[in-house]
Amino acid sequence: MHKFSGVIPPVVSPMKSADQLDVEAVDRVVEHLIQGGVSGLFVLGTTGEGPSLTYQMRYEMVERTCEHVKGRVPVLVGVTDTSLAESIALAEHAAACGAAAIVAAAPFYFDVSQSALEAWFRELADRSPLPVMLYNMPSCVGVTLDLEIVDALSHHPNVAGIKDSGGDWTYFQALCDKHRDREDFVIFMGPEELLAEAVAAGANGGVCGGANLLPQVYSRLYLAAVRKDAVEIAHWKQTIADMFASVYRDDEQRMKLIPGLKLAMEECGLCSGTVAPPLMAVTESHARRIRGSIPRLLAACEYSTVEA
Repeated sequence: MHKFSGVIPPVVSPMKSADQLDVEAVDRVVEHLIQGGVSGLFVLGTTGEGPSLTYQMRYEMVERTCEHVKGRVPVLVGVTDTSLAESIALAEHAAACGAAAIVAAAPFYFDVSQSALEAWFRELADRSPLPVMLYNMPSCVGVTLDLEIVDALSHHPNVAGIKDSGGDWTYFQALCDKHRDREDFVIFMGPEELLAEAVAAGANGGVCGGANLLPQVYSRLYLAAVRKDAVEIAHWKQTIADMFASVYRDDEQRMKLIPGLKLAMEECGLCSGTVAPPLMAVTESHARRIRGSIPRLLAACEYSTVEA
């Protein structure tokens, strides 16, 4: 089983319209990410708007990404769904396209017990032709995977690790403490602003949405964290703080990560800013702030050290 590490960004899903994938833009984004030094690609995640896409778009996104990657980095595919059968069908499609693993958050409609969730993930792992990465995403699915359930599932031969986007540092530290000596179970941080701290705590890497725009920033931050280079870590964290202030947050300081990120990518010629409902485009005042920040953010990528 492949052991994943480094920065594996949750790839945006470029669209011509809310129900049509822009396949040429998929190629541009994928190449931009690989050339930026990322260690893998995670398609159909939260930043990829996976649950909002038509099933046809999901399948096309997997096909086009794997086709353009050509094995240069591992591709992980989000299969989160309310239907276990649909999750398994997408896992089979991902395997046929050459993906390396699937990623699944808990089914998000019915309120069920932790034991029911464990059974759901266990059946997915039993039937998936690809290794499974658990995805703890309570803000989107309404439930946190108990640490005991994660531990039990971690010993399944087809469960490869977990991505934690819960934002609870105590929970994340407990994951690292419990599994830090495991060679068969990896831990990834979701919130990108905590990447350096996560690596220091024992994480294997991060799933950083901002890497869609600035892959060098997050890749170099990860390497700096591995080296414990405090000066370089501080530099890259400042750039990420600028991303939050100028691209992610609207005028009322509410997070508009996906629409803001896509508009910034549109300004850089990577893809359109189109998002799928229920997301909406950013306001014009927020758009002006994003456009004004692009030269500054791109200039930050020019920073380098001998090691980098």
